[in-house]
Amino acid sequence: MSAVAQGTVSAPPRPVGRRRVALLAGSTVLAVAPYLAGILVPYYVNDLDVLPLAEVSSGAYDPKDLWPQGPLAGLTQLAGLLAISLTPLGLLAVLTAALTGLAPRRRRSAPVVTAGLALVALSCLAALAFYFSPMGAALMSWRLD
Repeated sequence: MSAVAQGTVSAPPRPVGRRRVALLAGSTVLAVAPYLAGILVPYYVNDLDVLPLAEVSSGAYDPKDLWPQGPLAGLTQLAGLLAISLTPLGLLAVLTAALTGLAPRRRRSAPVVTAGLALVALSCLAALAFYFSPMGAALMSWRLD
């Protein structure tokens, strides 16, 4: 009995298209946006970048007492807290999807698509490297205080 008759032959994988690259790039932006809005923007707007990281992460500068105040404060606090837990998970998911698209089985993709997937993967790796760097750890500690 042949493999086709038994139903064990699977269809070849479809090549990755530009739409998937655009979706992954957009997902990368969505994964990083709360980190930018809730941690990096307040850090720079409040001029904490001129202070040593040890002083920033010591708890002397409570994010609730700094900019923004008023109705935006709650959204910024929420974005910062969500970013601490969800940013690395989102970036890892996008990185996995991009690397899956770069797998040797899917080499039939256009060179532009392959370059796009590689750029998305490198962007995710760079964002994760920053997130887990000493500065990223200090900013996380500052936001959690």
